[in-house]
Amino acid sequence: MHVFFKLPLTLIVLCVTISGTTLQAQGYRLSVDMRMLHQPESVAIGGRRMIYYELVLTNFSSDTIALQTLRVVTVRDSVLVASFTSEDLKKRFANIPTVATGNPDTLLLRPGAASILYIEIAGEKLTDPIRHVMEGTLLSRGKKSMIRIQDEGWTVKHTPIILGAPLRNGPWVAIYDPAWARGHRRVIYTMNGKARIPGRFAIDFILLNDKGQYTKENEDVIANWYGYGVDVLAVADGTVVTVRDDFQEVKTVSAHPAVPAEKATGNYIVLDIGNNHFAFYEHLKPGSIRVRPGQKIRKGDVVASLGFTGQTTGPHLHFHVADRNSPLGAEGIPFVFESFSQLGVYNDLSRMGQHRWDTSGNSNGKKIANERPVPNAVVQFTK
Repeated sequence: MHVFFKLPLTLIVLCVTISGTTLQAQGYRLSVDMRMLHQPESVAIGGRRMIYYELVLTNFSSDTIALQTLRVVTVRDSVLVASFTSEDLKKRFANIPTVATGNPDTLLLRPGAASILYIEIAGEKLTDPIRHVMEGTLLSRGKKSMIRIQDEGWTVKHTPIILGAPLRNGPWVAIYDPAWARGHRRVIYTMNGKARIPGRFAIDFILLNDKGQYTKENEDVIANWYGYGVDVLAVADGTVVTVRDDFQEVKTVSAHPAVPAEKATGNYIVLDIGNNHFAFYEHLKPGSIRVRPGQKIRKGDVVASLGFTGQTTGPHLHFHVADRNSPLGAEGIPFVFESFSQLGVYNDLSRMGQHRWDTSGNSNGKKIANERPVPNAVVQFTK
């Protein structure tokens, strides 16, 4: 079971500016609780150390607070790690619930309400514990005053999971983007009284030809997709802990039924790869699963075939790693691949299927070790 370290429930207002005068806060007042949904863990992406995490903000005060800026600094010496303006925050801000009324672009933390900020940070200073300093405007009885709040800090974990290839050869486009409003990164599930993001680091893999096309002839026919039916591989030595193989496929994309969240995985396999790390393979082809629960497997073993089951818009492999054996009740954790070649990237994913990928810079054929592909990279898995 994952153990979280504690953060005080209520944080202290450090200073309030009234009528242009800065005063030291007098005594205690209810303010905003800032806590992470999950302890941040670093991962190498594009030659940089990165962390993705979510900052949950709950306004315990009786006043509305309008967010303005957020700074991330080191705990020890307050060295700036990252800063976000109001425009930056608007791209990362969501109300809880996300269907709440009002314009999320206003960045308002209303009394008794909670919101979430999706944060991505790059930098070598991530080796130090970090804290957040939030500044905003306190809207109280028609008056405005400045407010600054900070948390005690968080330790960043640096224990990357190094995996073999989940698929052979390529080119595969590694589809994900932490900024997508409805991407894996921003889909929260609540199970057993806890909110989690299983797909925080999920990648969807689609096989292309050398022109960037993912199908031959009629793309509505799933058998025409280049990746359909190819082998799916074990990324590490481990034990099979869960297999589901009761979903059937339709022959066309257009005939695929709507699938609820609890059936989103389709046919899937979970491998226990040790240290409370579980590898998930989803949307597998019916009848293709070659393993059974309790079976020991070796890295590189064929475990199933890529298919078109569950919540999907086309044949692909969904792959992620989580901290427990639960499709919806687990935290997604970062991982890297031992080796792959980056052929390019889709800077505009809408071009995929009609145009070849972008090869600007030195990405064309560059061999990369112990990293995660950059968003929407086109990769070739190598031995």
